[in-house]
Amino acid sequence: MEIAKIRTLVSRSGEIQGVFVVDLVYIDGVPYAVFEWENKEDAEPTPLYKVRLDPRGLMQLPPGGSNGETYQYRVSVEDPRPFS
Repeated sequence: MEIAKIRTLVSRSGEIQGVFVVDLVYIDGVPYAVFEWENKEDAEPTPLYKVRLDPRGLMQLPPGGSNGETYQYRVSVEDPRPFS
């Protein structure tokens, strides 16, 4: 699975938390922002908390992002991780 970095505005419980850089993966041709990975013994990491993205909101950035990001998502996403 190829992993890129994406810069996006993140909200949590409807409140804007700021701009974050998270992983971007494609699963069955659909882009997802991955907030956390699950690491299982003797297996490749799999996305644990992810958000499906609309590909029309993805914008490729010029090389040289400060955190290695290669894309920007032009719509805010809701952080899918539980509070506890």
